[in-house]
Amino acid sequence: MNLKRKISLVIIFTSIIWIGWGSVGHKMINKNFSLSIPQSMSFLSSWADSLSIHGSDADNRKGADPTEAPKHYIDIDAYAEFISNGKITQDLDSLIAIHGNTTVYDNGILPWAIINTEDSLKNAFARKDWHKAMLFAADLGHYIGDGHMPLHVTKNYDGDLTNQSGIHSRYETTMIGKYSTQITYTGDSVKYISNIADSAFSFIYFNNKYVDSVLAADIYAKGQSGGSYNTAYYTALWQKLSGTTTYMFKLASYRLACFIYTAWVDAGRPTVTDVCDNDAQLIKGMYLVQNYPNPFNPSTVIKYGVTSSSNVTLQVYDLQGRLVTTLVNEVKQPGEYSVQFNAGSKGNISSGVYFYKLKAGNYSQTKKMLLVK
Repeated sequence: MNLKRKISLVIIFTSIIWIGWGSVGHKMINKNFSLSIPQSMSFLSSWADSLSIHGSDADNRKGADPTEAPKHYIDIDAYAEFISNGKITQDLDSLIAIHGNTTVYDNGILPWAIINTEDSLKNAFARKDWHKAMLFAADLGHYIGDGHMPLHVTKNYDGDLTNQSGIHSRYETTMIGKYSTQITYTGDSVKYISNIADSAFSFIYFNNKYVDSVLAADIYAKGQSGGSYNTAYYTALWQKLSGTTTYMFKLASYRLACFIYTAWVDAGRPTVTDVCDNDAQLIKGMYLVQNYPNPFNPSTVIKYGVTSSSNVTLQVYDLQGRLVTTLVNEVKQPGEYSVQFNAGSKGNISSGVYFYKLKAGNYSQTKKMLLVK
């Protein structure tokens, strides 16, 4: 990956973790999968909030997992065979044999992230591991959402090739942040997907056609604003892209429902009759997220969610099980929360592995984190 791409990716991905398609948009896409789930899967209606809450988990992993970032995009038009034939080989090993490992991963592996996550979801369904299934479904929604953002499927991902640097964040983050409440749509009847790979590659090819529309809208909006990225610019950008953007969101939510339905069918249509009370809470959205960043120095953020009014405790322990600090100890109403753990403010805490434990009602979960000074 060249230096320019690395720098641009850092800027882009950092900017969209909390807003835009990285948070607001992904949460909306994931939540609205429920608009299309059939009656036979109504037992998953409670997943809407859970998938929304976990909509940015995949983004949050980028800081700790260097293999994560390439899963969020594919520069499909960087391949000569796509320009000539409108497609590339769907076999990742074959593509690497043709172009080399570095080139392929620099260009992104989004469709294979979708394919692999679908398989993981199917296997979780088959095991009746409902919590893992929910988390895989949330990741699947994130990747499908990325596949429906035109600038995630082109080598001109930030307009650098057309002298429009910054369009990625202007469109994906700022515009969506300003107009997300105006993005409304309905669902449709789900369909079983006979070939997951064909479906993933097909909508990526299709959505690449909208790159020119986004770039043209940027030029138009800049002209309307006198060359400034002000309110007039974003008003004009939304005017040009509101229809396309709403359409992409609708397709992403609908396809997520179809992919989830397909994984469930392929897993044998499991039921939830044997789910224990604690698992039921997990399905509804009780959760503890891996801290970010991890490893960290000196501070990190821990996110969690509760589904009913509960006394919540969040505590940090060392490897010997000794309490380091209590971050939360109070009644919390249903919702999503985050708290910062600053090791620098806790005196002489040495580098090493620590554990943080969340207790909320009958729910309890522990995760580990690494402090590196």
